Amino acid sequence: MFKSCQTYFATCGFYIARHPWLQSAGYVKVGYSLSVENRLSTVTFKTCFTPQWSYFSVFECESGKEALLLEQSVLFVLSDRRVRHRELLECTEEEVNHVSLLVAKELNINFVHQKFPSYGHSATDSETLTSAEEATDSALPPPDDDEEVTRKRGPPLLTITKYTSKLEEIKKKMKLANLKKTDQNLLTDDNYTDEESDEYAWMDQEKDLPFSFGLEEDYSFKKLRPYQKDAVKKITLEMDRAGRAVCQMACRCGKTPVAFTIMRDILAAEKGAVLYLVPGLTLLRQTAKKLYDYGLTDVPMLLIGSDSTPLVLDRDSILVMATDPLLIRGAIANHQKLVVVSTYHSSHLLKNLGRFALTVFDECHRVCGSRDETAFNTLLLQPPTGKRLFMTATPTYDTPLKMNEADVFGGIAYRYYLREGINAGYVNPFTLRIVLGPSLSDMNPYLYEAMRIVDKMLVFCRNIRHAKELYERLVRDSLPADVRPFSVLIAHSGMTNGSVATVMQQFSTAKRAVLLNVRLFQEGVEIPDLNAVFFAAPRFSSRDIIQSICRPLNKLEGKGKSYVFLPAVLNAAYPEDHPINLENYSTLIPFTDALMDEDPTLFEYMIDPERKEYDISVVGVRSLQLTSEKIRDFILPAIRRGVRYSTQNVDRLHRAARMPWKPIFSEMRRIVLECNRYPKTNDAWVVGQNSISMNLFYRFVRRGYQLHLDGERTYLQVYQIRELESLPLWRRYGLHGPYPWEECIATLERHLERHSTPPPLDVHKGGYIGLDATPYERLCGCLMHVNQSDGHASLTLAASKQRDMDRLCDKYSLKWRKRRNKAGAVRPNESTFITKSYVQFKFLFRNVARNPVFQKYLDIHFPGYPHKHERMENLKFLEEGKVPPRHMRKKKREKDKEGNVVVKRGRGRPRKVEQTVMCRVCRVHVPVAQYDTHLKSKQHLRKQGSVRL
Repeated sequence: MFKSCQTYFATCGFYIARHPWLQSAGYVKVGYSLSVENRLSTVTFKTCFTPQWSYFSVFECESGKEALLLEQSVLFVLSDRRVRHRELLECTEEEVNHVSLLVAKELNINFVHQKFPSYGHSATDSETLTSAEEATDSALPPPDDDEEVTRKRGPPLLTITKYTSKLEEIKKKMKLANLKKTDQNLLTDDNYTDEESDEYAWMDQEKDLPFSFGLEEDYSFKKLRPYQKDAVKKITLEMDRAGRAVCQMACRCGKTPVAFTIMRDILAAEKGAVLYLVPGLTLLRQTAKKLYDYGLTDVPMLLIGSDSTPLVLDRDSILVMATDPLLIRGAIANHQKLVVVSTYHSSHLLKNLGRFALTVFDECHRVCGSRDETAFNTLLLQPPTGKRLFMTATPTYDTPLKMNEADVFGGIAYRYYLREGINAGYVNPFTLRIVLGPSLSDMNPYLYEAMRIVDKMLVFCRNIRHAKELYERLVRDSLPADVRPFSVLIAHSGMTNGSVATVMQQFSTAKRAVLLNVRLFQEGVEIPDLNAVFFAAPRFSSRDIIQSICRPLNKLEGKGKSYVFLPAVLNAAYPEDHPINLENYSTLIPFTDALMDEDPTLFEYMIDPERKEYDISVVGVRSLQLTSEKIRDFILPAIRRGVRYSTQNVDRLHRAARMPWKPIFSEMRRIVLECNRYPKTNDAWVVGQNSISMNLFYRFVRRGYQLHLDGERTYLQVYQIRELESLPLWRRYGLHGPYPWEECIATLERHLERHSTPPPLDVHKGGYIGLDATPYERLCGCLMHVNQSDGHASLTLAASKQRDMDRLCDKYSLKWRKRRNKAGAVRPNESTFITKSYVQFKFLFRNVARNPVFQKYLDIHFPGYPHKHERMENLKFLEEGKVPPRHMRKKKREKDKEGNVVVKRGRGRPRKVEQTVMCRVCRVHVPVAQYDTHLKSKQHLRKQGSVRL
């Protein structure tokens, strides 16, 4: 038996991994790695999942090439069970393990089979290994195939081309036809057609429904809403600058009027055609009607799609869709100005048909997916012939072609949150209702709890089999006496349009109904009287979650609150905050994460439920017999803990990259505008019973903005960059800090040119960080940095800054470096021009009463000295209570003998050493939980009123 390949103690291998979320959805994760010890701890596995990954089995191989070959071969053999573009298989772990053993032996791959292995984390850098794995595809030698085959096939397929015949034989031997997922027997509908179960298949389909509520509506509008005007302005500026821009606006908030206004402006300014692309025929008809009603009546309109049904715009205007290439070519060639509205599926007919002054990609997340050309991305992959506007409520970042690729999509030029639309009255408010039960295997009690509250509910199911099981149970079981009867309907993406239309008609006319659905009605289709959605299966895509949540949020007169139901498990045999229940609650994490990005209010509620209200509630199925007091005092706090900390006692919300932009940027902007300075390294943002370091966020945005300036790819979106640039003196003092090197050195050089000797400076505390700081105050801070960099052990000042100091000091015979002995330590009693300048300043200040010239010097160059400089704050702002407290580092949490963090029972919060902040008015340390009380205390108010005395 051979020893598996190890490089720097890293093991190569093909793995079968599992996670509770994937197991509950029926999926298995497979892959290969150059270091299986590190693989499950990489960012890829930790970003969107709780840290509960484990290996079911690992095939340790002699090389990374063999591990990759085994991965690609297993995915090929199980292609009918694979989730498109993902290394996910809709199988059991045993099935995948069995297939992998067969494949490895048939291809004569040497391996060591480890079942349920537990690897110690090696010292190898995980990120480096991940990059190496990604590079391996291109490093593998090409098969003995001709150039034409090589050109047409993607890189993964090239690694198994010469083994294809063997793999096909394995398929036959295994009789995979019996294993292949089929739902053909799930419906008795004769019009049912089978469809492969694929999480992303809908992105490459044009599933159109032969109905559309509201086409008879009058869509005309008198004027743009204030935020729509802002969107038009910012998008236009970004398209003028970069040629493309993304408009991310929440569902139901009116993206089409924004696009219409930009289209109208472009058509008024220049000749040419404008193209508007939509995902399906229903949306095409709706969009054309909207554009016409908005006022686009003086420009000819061409509709491109496969529906021959005439579209009536008004009594005098009727349009018919076209697919004839000659007709389309002639229409574009013969009109100086033209609006073309097309489905993505028919957009290939517009390929190479000349320049469009503007192309609007509506619901542009639908063009993401494969990097290969598809029906949806044909025009996206063509070289731009004009400006491009991408509109979506939910950008896609988890597909091969991602919307954070600025060279394709540009950046998000405008962002409008769902919560903003709700608060402004444009979107129907909703209640988040968590339904607890003993097990998700029987969903009926959960559905009954929901139907006690609502009348029309859309249920999102895992797949067609799951929907059918729910349907059969609901029809078979008797209703509880306190639940009024309701119709049970089912619709899915495998049914014909006519069948789905019939179901929708029944749902629309029913007084009370539950509609079980699979991959339909997730986006686009309007169902006016829908007032609830229910997630009967786990969801992991933020895009899918937000699009689904928005289905019942259309605003109608007299419509009450909408409901979003999330089922979860409560094991009554354990306390509410027991690790078993905390893990059960973790199924809610993808939903809360998705909502927090669209609704920053939820983030504030999760951090501080005492101060921030959120429309969230918990109800238990009747068998649990939960009282309202128990839910309020124990279960809801435990759920918040489970979502916030999972089972790891690590706060997921206090990370700069995870915090919703809106609230934390608002706090940073408040500091800048109200305190007239940028955040200090120790500023605190007190939210709930937590102190968040503003410096973490400040460094995060400075680093991202610098990447933008350097022309590199940045994690900041365009609208975030523009908001930073809207802050006063951002590039000068926000980006580079209060003591910009070049500016400070120029100040020193000007003084030396005039006086030939350095000015007296208090380099110890004379520096000041306010935006109104004088040049000499900034110079003090700069030279303090130089002095501190020339420390006892070594000189750490940047080489470029050393050269600047050498150049300037040599010219005026000044000494700035401290001399050192042979061991590198600073010699005793060393002084430089910086220390001499400080000594001179202190001497003059002690005798300032007899030196009016120096007093004038202070008034000009150090106004408010020394009180302002001791506090490093404008005293007026301290007196007004605008200055944030000082952030104190958290002490380590208490741990037991085994090294586990101690968790307090009862309310589900971790027991920890009390965190404090320092009140900058009183200069005392205050527990964070008592900070608000401290601000209202008589002692604090008395101190605040006497700051300048």
